[in-house]
Amino acid sequence: CYDMRFPELYQNLRFTHGCEVMLIPAAFTVPTGQAHWESLLRARAIECQCYVIAAAQTGRHNEDGNRRESWGHSIVIDPWGKVLQDMGRDEMGLR
Repeated sequence: CYDMRFPELYQNLRFTHGCEVMLIPAAFTVPTGQAHWESLLRARAIECQCYVIAAAQTGRHNEDGNRRESWGHSIVIDPWGKVLQDMGRDEMGLR
């Protein structure tokens, strides 16, 4: 998740290696996801002029005490930063 904050990594994939679709897995917590998930992904799509497909873990985990909750919102974004699909917090799988 943390590497999304470093645009140089994605720019290298795009402009040095010719990547046209970025596949980004992540497990943002709810507070961080609400604040940064979509805006960081849209920025990477726009600055690299490529599609971004980001798979995100969702739901509560480790009910035995940890109670960590992931933001979800697996998302597809086009090179102009338009969100083409957002799976939300409660859905899993493909639509």
